[in-house]
Amino acid sequence: MFRLRRIIAVVIGCLTLSLPLAAPRADDGDPAGWSGTTDPRRRAFLVVTDAAGGPRLLTIACLRDADEFAIYASDLPGLANVKGAADLTLSVAGASFTLPGRVDTDGFGRLGFTGFRDLDGAGVKALARELLPVLKAPGPMVVTVGSSAPLTIPLAEASPRKGIAGPLKAFEKICFGR
Repeated sequence: MFRLRRIIAVVIGCLTLSLPLAAPRADDGDPAGWSGTTDPRRRAFLVVTDAAGGPRLLTIACLRDADEFAIYASDLPGLANVKGAADLTLSVAGASFTLPGRVDTDGFGRLGFTGFRDLDGAGVKALARELLPVLKAPGPMVVTVGSSAPLTIPLAEASPRKGIAGPLKAFEKICFGR
């Protein structure tokens, strides 16, 4: 079952990359900083942008209907120096989270990181133990992909940037059942 889901995810990923989609931009209503969306299929997304309407730097996705967790990152400094397999690390004082994935270009030549992790019963609990200390820390969070330059992302609200606390509540409830 695990292998079949992975094959389906790879096929969908390849199809998605081959479609002529625009670069990941913030939704019209997304503020600068952190925002979140959910849907009835038990999916939750945390998104961070540098500026309102700017590119999405980081998207953290919990797809409970597909038993999958994913992180997508783009527009990170030094990402051009990383190709192929790489680890994305989110770190904050006293805690870190690492997700293996790949750095590849999309159909427009834009570099980005994509990493996936299965979320079976034990996987959800392990993810909560590893990820929540990073997302709930006072921050700031440092994001690195492979040997790329680190990017510091504030977690706390600092006008006009929205903090992670509000969006994290809905994300945590859907992803971890709390």
